[in-house]
Amino acid sequence: MDCREFCEQHVAYVDDTLAGIQLVRMQRHISECESCAKHDAKIRRALLLFRNLPSIEPSSDFSQRLEARIRECQSEHILATTQRSLRYGAVAATLASAIMLGYIGTTLYHRTEAPRDLVMPPVVASIPEPELAPITTSTPAIVTSVSAGLSIWPAALFAEQAPVRFAHSKLELTNYTR
Repeated sequence: MDCREFCEQHVAYVDDTLAGIQLVRMQRHISECESCAKHDAKIRRALLLFRNLPSIEPSSDFSQRLEARIRECQSEHILATTQRSLRYGAVAATLASAIMLGYIGTTLYHRTEAPRDLVMPPVVASIPEPELAPITTSTPAIVTSVSAGLSIWPAALFAEQAPVRFAHSKLELTNYTR
């Protein structure tokens, strides 16, 4: 075991929560390493001193005074935070106003020339295209001219089958009471 590993596991060693093999390794390291033994002795003495201190008994109204002081500190903190945010808001508004006035001033200062008329490009009128003639070729010819990657492919196949599917359908009255 090295000193770094000893220091990492020292709290568990003092609390006596290590497994048996680890406990033996820690004890062996203390017997071999003088600096880790001094460190262990300091920690154990401090804990012993702390455990032997007399217990502190708070006064009977300690809880009430503590709660009152906490409420007072919270209200002071809220007040300080509110004042700080108001100050930041005022500074931000002042800076924004100064920037806006500066922008307006510079745009008005540089606008000494007369306003120009709005000139649009000329419009060219043309005769509308005649309506396209219906396709007179058969559906398979259209389908073969379209690549398979386009989304029109399933629609073209459906259009090819549609006349066959709907040509033979006929409406009949039915009796629901049979």
